[in-house]
Amino acid sequence: MKTVKEFPYLLIIWDDEINSLILQWRGGFSGRNIREGLEAGLEEYKKHLPQAHWIGDTTNIGVIGLDDQTWIEKEWYPKFLATRVKFMAVVQPSSAVSRLSINNVISRVLGTKLTVFNCATLEEARQWIKKQKS
Repeated sequence: MKTVKEFPYLLIIWDDEINSLILQWRGGFSGRNIREGLEAGLEEYKKHLPQAHWIGDTTNIGVIGLDDQTWIEKEWYPKFLATRVKFMAVVQPSSAVSRLSINNVISRVLGTKLTVFNCATLEEARQWIKKQKS
């Protein structure tokens, strides 16, 4: 694994072994930061298409505000789904309140061709992605 971008609130990591981009959120962000982080992740992700996968490690993400949830749904998800991403694993937040906001965001892609796997650890996410590739 190699860190390709770093922000105070986010590490963006490329994992060659499973051909996946990992966004490892650290919390402590504002709406501008989550938008900047997701856009930076998407740009890095596009460099590895068409076989790349996506892992969001939201263990320490914090709460995503309603305005940002709407931005993700209306602005970011269409661009993300346009990459024809097939598999996304999400490491669930440790905080119950953060889990509610993440699951609300994830629910907005249900019904698309994207398969989402929710799990408790990054290693579970990595193992699930490996299985999707075979």
